[in-house]
Amino acid sequence: MSFEQFRPVEAAGYVPDAALALAVNTALAAEQPLLVTGEPGTGKTRLAWAVAEQLGLGDPLEFYTRSDHRARDLLYTYDGLRRFYDAQVQDARAADPGHYVALQALGRAIAEGGGEAPRRRVVLIDEIDKAPRDFPNSLLNVLDRMRFWVDEVEPRQHHAADLRPVVIITSNAERQLPDPFLRRVVFHHIDFPDAAGLARIVAAHFPPDAVGEGLAARAVERFVALRDALPDWQKRPATGELLVWVRVLTRALGADAAGAVEDAPLHALPCLQALVKTRRDLERLRQTA
Repeated sequence: MSFEQFRPVEAAGYVPDAALALAVNTALAAEQPLLVTGEPGTGKTRLAWAVAEQLGLGDPLEFYTRSDHRARDLLYTYDGLRRFYDAQVQDARAADPGHYVALQALGRAIAEGGGEAPRRRVVLIDEIDKAPRDFPNSLLNVLDRMRFWVDEVEPRQHHAADLRPVVIITSNAERQLPDPFLRRVVFHHIDFPDAAGLARIVAAHFPPDAVGEGLAARAVERFVALRDALPDWQKRPATGELLVWVRVLTRALGADAAGAVEDAPLHALPCLQALVKTRRDLERLRQTA
């Protein structure tokens, strides 16, 4: 089985570095999910969109993990309550339990990866560390074999992928994931971009004529200084805040934005509300002046 190589070029407004591109390609070659960690704002979730766009696999199928999810919820849901109600009112649909099965992100990708016209999809499993501890281990067989059964339907529905989906899993590292699960994934930690990386991200989102002269470089410089101003942010500004800030500066100050950003102290940067999101952080930033 062959895959197109994922390259460290801009895709879907996302700028992966060479190390991240290598991790994606390692996961493709190993036919294993890619587990990605990194602080908020490093682009873990957006990676799935970049991979899907660059490899021409359509929009990713997304699953946002909650603390009450079971592993089956990633494959399909079964609305037994609706079937019971339909049976009570003698709806003919109730005779077939298949009417109440809805494939979810990974289940849909597996189903679409089989059959007469298989299609490879990208699946995003976001923030898996929010799920119950048994959630990752309950996925092991499915991730290995890319097949599952729908038990509520007789005879049981079987879905299997001839073309394995590209699975990208994110984690905020709020807790350690089980070792059996880690053995079945490729791992990569995304470091927060340095100034050069941030400049590339800004350039990918704002063409040169969309920002004032010198604004992008000065905004990145001041943003890096702001992130380093406090040792223990409650909500440290991330790349998302930087992009919003540049957009707001351009709209609010126009040609004067670059000079205003360069001249202002950190605690009085223009449009600071787009960067600092808690009262405690704002007060402590003022104390550093």
